[in-house]
Amino acid sequence: MDTIVTELARYASGLRYEPLPDKVVEKAKVCILDILGVAAGGFASDNAQVALRGARALSAPGKATVWMTGERMRAIDAVLPNSVAAHCILQDDWLQVSHSHIGAAVVPTALAMAEETGRGGKDVIAAVVAGYDIEDRAGTLSVPAFTRGFRASGVYSYFGATAVAAKLLGLDARAFANALGCAGAMCGGVLQPWNDGSMEWSFQEAFGSRAGITGATLARDGLAGSRTVFEGSHGVNRSFSGSNEGEREALDRLGSHFHILDTCFKRFPTGGANQGSAAVAYALQAKHGIDYRRIRHIDIAVPKTGSHERMNYAGIGYAGPFHTIDQCLISKIFAVAVILKSGDMTIEAVRREQRDAELLALCRKTRLREAEGMNGWDLRMEIGLDDGSVVAGSGADIDQAHLYLSWPLAVEKFRRIAGAALGDARCRQVVDLVASLESEDSVTPLLDCYARGT
Repeated sequence: MDTIVTELARYASGLRYEPLPDKVVEKAKVCILDILGVAAGGFASDNAQVALRGARALSAPGKATVWMTGERMRAIDAVLPNSVAAHCILQDDWLQVSHSHIGAAVVPTALAMAEETGRGGKDVIAAVVAGYDIEDRAGTLSVPAFTRGFRASGVYSYFGATAVAAKLLGLDARAFANALGCAGAMCGGVLQPWNDGSMEWSFQEAFGSRAGITGATLARDGLAGSRTVFEGSHGVNRSFSGSNEGEREALDRLGSHFHILDTCFKRFPTGGANQGSAAVAYALQAKHGIDYRRIRHIDIAVPKTGSHERMNYAGIGYAGPFHTIDQCLISKIFAVAVILKSGDMTIEAVRREQRDAELLALCRKTRLREAEGMNGWDLRMEIGLDDGSVVAGSGADIDQAHLYLSWPLAVEKFRRIAGAALGDARCRQVVDLVASLESEDSVTPLLDCYARGT
């Protein structure tokens, strides 16, 4: 029986654009457009500016575009600011197996490596599909890993980025497996930044991207990587998750089910485990026009062992004070409060309300608890008002169309987030270029168009 790395590498190295189902190609374009849009919204954040300054200090001239500025750097340097911008407002995508933010590692790596290697749109789409698949499958045992304190993206982004880099370097199955083995030996990251409100979390995918490019390049040039990096007694699963039980599920329906189709997208700039609660608060506010000044208590019950909504993740239950934007972005309590106070949660609203006294008072009226008998997107929310009445909602109030974006909704989200930075005309051009990506011999025209709008 082949090892997990060997089978993943054989599959990914052989994946081609031509046989991909139309729905898979469309979803890949949705993922690319979504990351570009979120990155436009993240450009102005302190985290992204730190990444840009760092990239300039580290970089050498190259062919890959820095999305924010149009500068040309080596791919390994350009992915640093591009990935951080795509992740630092926490509105990028995530998948429910690995619980990692796959797009923030995979898409910047794919576009940078395509420019560096001269690959076209079809190659990029195939690499993106492979990257989402490999990263999500690598994270089959992610839940016990993050309950032990490891951040899923800090571990599994290394596999997604490595898969993309290996695809665009044209590695054969043997070299591809060596690259994935290297990724498993180098990956890792912890959740403590969420408790401290510090910035490192937003750099974890970027570090995975840089390491993926390095590992794939070394494998091309002869590096031999571990073939039992998942199954081994000191491998990824035993080390991060404490167990090897169930690890072969990483290969379930390999080649017949593309994990990119399961991608979840964020309507709100907050953790994936908070999207359901935020959506219910949004629906209740839109329906009832709640005056936040009349709220006496907010009670939120989420699944005790849920696969979507959850509490067992660092920073989710934090109720303030919010000294940093990073603390706001991970807090379920903040997400619900800012929506009830302002009607929506955008990155602009987060920045505006971060230190607002009324917002903080609303957070302190919120109680989170875990409940038996719920799973998935299920939850219960009760908002008690000053006249004794209660406004109640549940997971049934979540508009799931915004969680699993169609192309039209992806375009709507892109324009909403990127419009201020790119302008309407530039947004239309970027959307059209992504829509026709498979017909492009180079991704540079897309990235030139995007950069000129910032």
